[in-house]
Amino acid sequence: MAAEVTRLEAEINAAKAVRDPERRKASQKELKDHEKRMEERIRQEARALLKERFAYPIFLYEAEKVGITATGEDDQNELYPNKNFPVGLGKSCLELYREFRKNPDPFFVVEARA
Repeated sequence: MAAEVTRLEAEINAAKAVRDPERRKASQKELKDHEKRMEERIRQEARALLKERFAYPIFLYEAEKVGITATGEDDQNELYPNKNFPVGLGKSCLELYREFRKNPDPFFVVEARA
């Protein structure tokens, strides 16, 4: 990367020395494009490395009933076992999270990437 930047900067300086604005502009554009490509490449490689090094399960839960309505009234609550727990839901968020902490494997879902 550094060698290409050095080469392009030398080319820009040479174009300035001979007062060739077209060559200087072309070299500056090439340098700018090179820097953009390198930034994108670094970002992609860093993201891939981050995924590789920090691959661990994360518990996510999408709650429908959280104990309060949009108007501030009391509502059913599925986040933890309570007297106003929704009928037929099964386990609360807290119970599922505790199971996840013990063994996340049954919760693991592989998403298809296009």
